[in-house]
Amino acid sequence: MGKRQEILDTTLELIAELGFNATPMSLIIKKSNAAAGTIYHYFKNKEDLIDTLYSELKEEMGKAIIKNIETELNYKEKFFLIWKNLFEFFIQNPKKFEFIENYANSPFVHKEIKAINQRHYQAAIDFFQLGIRIGMLRNLPLYLLINLIFGNVSSFARMIIMEEIVPTDNLFFDVIQSSWDSVKVI
Repeated sequence: MGKRQEILDTTLELIAELGFNATPMSLIIKKSNAAAGTIYHYFKNKEDLIDTLYSELKEEMGKAIIKNIETELNYKEKFFLIWKNLFEFFIQNPKKFEFIENYANSPFVHKEIKAINQRHYQAAIDFFQLGIRIGMLRNLPLYLLINLIFGNVSSFARMIIMEEIVPTDNLFFDVIQSSWDSVKVI
């Protein structure tokens, strides 16, 4: 692992443990065993470091969401696959999930950063736009529709991670079906 990646990983660990405000650059420097000059070689400041971490995690998440989407499935099956892919990414990467959720909904993230990172999951956005266009999904504002779907995934994953619920195959299917039922055209 390179020093840059070690700094990003350390930042993720510290923010997961302490939060954004309680994670100063000095602690990142200390815990990553990097010299201050090394960190500032890769990142302009803490904001740049966090924006970079967010961008790289969004890219990883975007790739996970569309995994196997090019298979010969019908629209509903692809919806279920996207939902499952996102859920599995969250469950397999709880610290990344927490960071993405917290940062995306914090006052720290700039609209420009969100807009730039949209490209990482543009294929999923296009998929949902197609669903609206062909009459499979409700004609809601696109980002409301996406937030309804991803909110279901996020809530279910969070409940499992926090051990508030024990997942079963039937429950998993019922939750995805409920998500589908909430946005499909009746």
